[in-house]
Amino acid sequence: MTIDSEIIIVGSHAPGIFVQVKRIPKAGETVIGWNFDEPIDGGKGSNQAIAAARLGGKTCFVGCVGKDRIGEEGKKWMQKAGVNIDFLRVHEEISSGIGFILLSENGVPAMVTSMGANAAVEKSDIDKALESAPESRIVMTQFELPIDIAMYAIKKGRESGKTTIVNPGPAPEEPIPYMEAISVLIPNETEAQVLLGREPVEGYDAEELARALKTKTQIENVIITLGDKGIVGVDNDGCWHIAALDVEVKDTSGAGDVFCSALAVSVVNGNTIREASAWANKVAALSVTRPGTIPAFPKIEEISNFMALKSPA
Repeated sequence: MTIDSEIIIVGSHAPGIFVQVKRIPKAGETVIGWNFDEPIDGGKGSNQAIAAARLGGKTCFVGCVGKDRIGEEGKKWMQKAGVNIDFLRVHEEISSGIGFILLSENGVPAMVTSMGANAAVEKSDIDKALESAPESRIVMTQFELPIDIAMYAIKKGRESGKTTIVNPGPAPEEPIPYMEAISVLIPNETEAQVLLGREPVEGYDAEELARALKTKTQIENVIITLGDKGIVGVDNDGCWHIAALDVEVKDTSGAGDVFCSALAVSVVNGNTIREASAWANKVAALSVTRPGTIPAFPKIEEISNFMALKSPA
């Protein structure tokens, strides 16, 4: 079987379930919650696959879900966006991954993620996808599945001559294997500090952080997403910074996923990493002007009008 895919995303599907509480309960305690919410939301992998497909990228998703409602919904959301799910395996015994988030009144969340079937992704799933999409240009992954599996995808992708992109969330404290196979590393500011073995703090020097991460990893392109401060990147030619766009922010959920996917689509379209990061910065800005994650992900036909109206802050 051969599929027409430009971008292969190896990743998770683990939607979040939210409940508001007055305070986070202590061990053995029950508290009353309200505003239960089960939004249209994927894991980092399914979010990125949907975002890339909506932007016109021919996208294939490699992952594993359970034989349950959560898995079925994830499949439907990806299919609706145009994602190829030939390599999304359904596990007969393990349930789909999911995240439980308690939101306290002071805004500090308590989160538990069950990896579920995401932990069952196998190297053979990746091999089959790569063999079936020989013309693909990008392999992208994240760390909501076992790191050795995620990085196996990167290693095999690089050996096949593809551009490999890693969004290292959640950031691991242990060493990352096959680091030399990464073409583009895209952490957020907290993940970048964790990867450097630093305690995450505010008031850091973003350029110093990017340079330090490139020096440590020797990865050709390091791009750190900075939220309302834009992005900072460093490559073999030096450092660059792109300001955030001046937009009315309604919800930043999933903005990092949109950025990664938009960068991948732009690279497939022939742009350099710097050019792609500038375009991705604008696409992510559009996504935060709307509530939610998947419902807020932009479609390619929306981008031109938005970019004509907005300029960097």
